[in-house]
Amino acid sequence: MNTLTVTADKKDCLKQLHLNLWDSKKNNLHFLDIGILCKNDKYNISIQLPLANETPIVENLSQKIIGDVPNAIFNEPVNTEENNKIKVLKLPNKRFVLSPVDEISCVKHYGEEGIHIGVEKVLNQQNALAAEYQYFRFRITNFDLSKVIIELDSKSKSFESSFTSYKIVDFRVNDAKLLPVIESQKLSSNTDKFEKIHFLYMTDIDTDIQLTGKDYSSRFLERRIWDDYLDFKKENKSDMLVYHLKQGNSSSANFLIKCSYNKTSIVHLIVYAAVVIALAIVANKVPDFVSLIFTFIKTLFVKG
Repeated sequence: MNTLTVTADKKDCLKQLHLNLWDSKKNNLHFLDIGILCKNDKYNISIQLPLANETPIVENLSQKIIGDVPNAIFNEPVNTEENNKIKVLKLPNKRFVLSPVDEISCVKHYGEEGIHIGVEKVLNQQNALAAEYQYFRFRITNFDLSKVIIELDSKSKSFESSFTSYKIVDFRVNDAKLLPVIESQKLSSNTDKFEKIHFLYMTDIDTDIQLTGKDYSSRFLERRIWDDYLDFKKENKSDMLVYHLKQGNSSSANFLIKCSYNKTSIVHLIVYAAVVIALAIVANKVPDFVSLIFTFIKTLFVKG
């Protein structure tokens, strides 16, 4: 298991990090959204993906941050104003502009494959005068969820457990101990402390979740807010649950979630049907089948 790293080549630039991991089989959503609130200045931000095996495909999301989406992203009210014909979003103590990500030029190769965002390429002096901060948001459409999600089958030998599977979401940000020594030392010395790191895991409503730590919340995904952001049509989409974990005033974070969910396959259905038919045949051939089972259990467990 590797770690997502988010760094800048200038200190005290990165302020908030927002990570949305979409993992919904019913809605066919399997990607990672990344949002970065940072100083409106000239510097480079580098994001390295966990064990990336192919060049990331980046989708700019700045045009999708409309309506109440900013409120849902920042988990607090975000107001809007216009400054010199520039749209400025306002948090209680921050004013920021939405900055687009160049979907082609931002992807560079360095060491293991990763994303490099050249902030200086999109810096606009007029925007800098309008707000002290800027916000980037983009999607890794081909993010390999298997790098951060471990799938497990139940180890129980009971027949019923064969219909249940488990997965562990182990999502790490700037975890220096998982990197080579040189990279680890570089990360430890150069990484800013984020005011907030938000990690949201979106999955199907029939998934049972166990969360670690105390600083988390859960809710239904607000379809009214997120449908346009996800390009959802209003019909024929399943509801999802949101699990929101967060870390404050830190340069790194580890988020661990254990999930259990029902699984069915043709093999399981055939086995289940065969067992039911076999029991029905035995019960039909042996009229006192239930009585015999009861007597057998009583002989085994009841003394005297």
